Amino acid sequence: MFYSGKDDELKVFLNETEFGELIIKSLSSNQIRVKEVLLDETGEKLNWKQDYKGLRVSVPETLVTSKKATGRVVKVAF
Repeated sequence: MFYSGKDDELKVFLNETEFGELIIKSLSSNQIRVKEVLLDETGEKLNWKQDYKGLRVSVPETLVTSKKATGRVVKVAF
């Protein structure tokens, strides 16, 4: 997993085998307000919750990636 992005978004690159709950402690509600979390390739909205402990994103095992893709990209918008 690694991060990339612009001023108003963050892209989190996940390995194909990573699913479950993704926790990003540095994105706590004390630090920044998250507007939405979605799968970058399809625009599918993901379930998420933000609190003082961080941003928690549910990454379902059933997410489908293209055959060329080596993983998933989760986009976090601020």
